[in-house]
Amino acid sequence: MAPQVTLFSNAGASNPAKIAIFLEELNINYEVIQRSLRKGGPDGAQSVQFLELNPMGKVPVIVDHTNKGFSVWESAVILIYLAERFSPDGKYSGKTLEERAVVSQWLLFDASQLTPNFYELHWYKRRHPVKDLDPSINEHYETEIYDLWSMLEHRLERQDWMVLDRMTIVG
Repeated sequence: MAPQVTLFSNAGASNPAKIAIFLEELNINYEVIQRSLRKGGPDGAQSVQFLELNPMGKVPVIVDHTNKGFSVWESAVILIYLAERFSPDGKYSGKTLEERAVVSQWLLFDASQLTPNFYELHWYKRRHPVKDLDPSINEHYETEIYDLWSMLEHRLERQDWMVLDRMTIVG
């Protein structure tokens, strides 16, 4: 059976995992194609062919074979697209305007606050350690992440899901 969706991924990147988990939840038949980050060869995210799918040259990217090969990039947008395309009843993205607003604000919180802070800390501490880096830089990101996690933990002490009363594209 031909895949409904192709997911371009990289085993070292976290955002494609969100998409794969949601594809599984939706029971969508999909294939994963790994892309080497920062490489321009035929399997690279900087190849001419891949840049046609995503001009940023990053993963994740999906191609929806059930919709004329339509491609989508940016993990939050992919989650919204998949939810609306394959579950149009609003189960995962919100059934009312108010539910969609709440789901969107938490999805964008992840994209604009949580993930960037994790990425920056990981970059400076693990991937690109800088000798004699001002310790306040790492302390800043550690404090931000601690505060964000504390807020999330407090929220989850009062409810089972991050958003609404069920699984959504936020979690």
